[in-house]
Amino acid sequence: MSDDPEATHYPATIQHMMWRLDGLARGLGLDEAVTRQIAEQVIADMPMRTDDERLMEARARMTAASA
Repeated sequence: MSDDPEATHYPATIQHMMWRLDGLARGLGLDEAVTRQIAEQVIADMPMRTDDERLMEARARMTAASA
């Protein structure tokens, strides 16, 4: 098991982000797999950022992915 507390909560962090992004994902026509991939990548790319900063980045990436 990892000593990194963030790693312990990683699945919960992804689920929370997915829940927060669900409405936007539906509105943009993105499926759950794409939304999950974006959420996972944002969390991996921004480990020291706040949830709000991660959500803003995820929303921007989702908008770009839907274009």
